[in-house]
Amino acid sequence: MENEKWLVIGEDSRLKELATMLRSPSRTVFYKRTSVWNEELNKLVLEFQPNKIILPILPLKIEVEQLYGISQVKFYTGRLTMHWKQLLEKNETNCYLQQESFIWQNARLTAEGFIATFYGLEQKCIYGQNFTIAGFGRIAKMLASLLVKMGANVHIVARSVVQVSEAKAYGYKASDLDDRKWSVHDGIFINTIPAKWITESFQDYVPAVLYDLASEPGCLDIDADQLQTYVLLPSLPGKYFAHNAAEILCKAIEEEENC
Repeated sequence: MENEKWLVIGEDSRLKELATMLRSPSRTVFYKRTSVWNEELNKLVLEFQPNKIILPILPLKIEVEQLYGISQVKFYTGRLTMHWKQLLEKNETNCYLQQESFIWQNARLTAEGFIATFYGLEQKCIYGQNFTIAGFGRIAKMLASLLVKMGANVHIVARSVVQVSEAKAYGYKASDLDDRKWSVHDGIFINTIPAKWITESFQDYVPAVLYDLASEPGCLDIDADQLQTYVLLPSLPGKYFAHNAAEILCKAIEEEENC
């Protein structure tokens, strides 16, 4: 069997761990810590000639006119911009963010990562605290479950009738986000909606302190300095649980390889 060459790219520390996990007698793996695809990376790809390239969850910035040496490469991708999709339209690609097992396990680590962040920044216990969570996707579900088990009060606000109804069925207090019949004057506000929905018209409904678990660019369509505290928290699994996060990603990739 021909020796495979894998290139793992990204600044998230889980990716360095992933590179170690993927190595085998039949597989050479090189890790490049960077957030941009530049001339240096083009040179590396031409010299190393990888068969597989793993991109980070957040899309790499592109600082070259053309990506060299990728015509026969299979890509494992996170989120891709339209530019990236155009560049890779002739390549075999697999988006690990679309694999349910990875998404749910990553959501669990994100929820635990928020709790670690909360303890560090707020220096308060969770028991008895009031939390309002915007959205009720996977991360919100995992986080709400953990918070309630720890004795917190949880209020879900969402735009989807399905999500509001589901949250109520789970026993949470839940409101339609667009009804404007809710506001947060005390407690902790957490956004999980991956869209810039906090406009000027919503500003009076959200508190001065806002934690954003959605990916960059987050939920703000106003200047962050209009809030007392705005904390954007992308890539929590890689920050707090690099080894566990790498295991989840490695399993997702290996499952695809064995298909």
